[in-house]
Amino acid sequence: MEAGAKERERYKDIEWLMPSVDLEAVLGKLGIIIDGVVGDDIRALCPDHRIYTGHESSDPNWFLSKTTGKTICFTEGRGSNLVWTVCRLLKKEPDEVAKFLTGLDNDGALKDLALRSILVKAQRMKEVVTKEHIKIRGLDAISKELSNRKTSQRLYDFFKTPPGKKYPTNIAKETVDRYQVFERTWGFYEDRAIIPYFIKKELVGFCAIDLLGKEVWCKKHPALEMKDYRKVRYPTDFLSSECLFGFDDCTEDAEFIVITEGAREVMKLRQEGFQAVAILGAYIGDGHKKLLTELHPRKVVLMFDGDDAGVAITSRTAMELANLYSPDRIVKCFPPRGRDPKNLNRDELRELIKKNLK
Repeated sequence: MEAGAKERERYKDIEWLMPSVDLEAVLGKLGIIIDGVVGDDIRALCPDHRIYTGHESSDPNWFLSKTTGKTICFTEGRGSNLVWTVCRLLKKEPDEVAKFLTGLDNDGALKDLALRSILVKAQRMKEVVTKEHIKIRGLDAISKELSNRKTSQRLYDFFKTPPGKKYPTNIAKETVDRYQVFERTWGFYEDRAIIPYFIKKELVGFCAIDLLGKEVWCKKHPALEMKDYRKVRYPTDFLSSECLFGFDDCTEDAEFIVITEGAREVMKLRQEGFQAVAILGAYIGDGHKKLLTELHPRKVVLMFDGDDAGVAITSRTAMELANLYSPDRIVKCFPPRGRDPKNLNRDELRELIKKNLK
């Protein structure tokens, strides 16, 4: 495939073409299985990974913008766009591929090529890749890395003093090790702290927290924009509503359990001597309630961020728990303005809880 200068320039930016592309239909014809949608991006296995690496992609680290048609494979750190990706897959010129993408391939020649591409790929992989398979394989990779945890001083420093934050969290090295946090140094979760989630000793998910900070991340990924930055990433198939982080560390019939938002808050609270669980977001779901029922604490202490969003989450969570607990068993704690549980020290946490438990 040798495109001329005019074609290279015409298809360098394909935002003009994308409104005419039925992405779901096109990806289906090419055998590209959508693993999930993250904002404006479709996530999938990299379709031309074999061309560059000699083997099929095993992690869904390829992203396609529905608006601009830009693509990036985070495993390889390689960017492109949909037209050139399909050109490589079908070994056709960009003008022909554009007709295929927009449904104007009247003789169906590229459609037939796409079908043959699917069959060849399936034969190479010797299996049909399904979303569930990707999910199991993703957790399996994290499980393997847990057995050989990679840590560094950068990782421990991050949990002590996150970059760009006014207040330190002072989460100790021992706490980081206790929760089996490790540092990912490659692939989609490169430069991120991986916190594994366990329920009843079974690995059920994880989060990946950026270690760099937004400005450094943007410099390291010039092909991406500021809006593409995510401080915390979750696997697309992870259901936060089914997981209470910290569940395994809590005892049944405790005097009280603190309910908070994120994993680091639980790590800090536990470090300071409090039983705590995180709902991993802003909403408490039926799965959370079921797990809370199993723990059966005498009281639940709600402690979210000290801002307007935190106040709203506290109010909404209290309402959701009203069918499980009487009002006197639901305790609302509001950190000082601009603070959150993970950057309060031991005395501040104790005073805040003590004052509201009365």
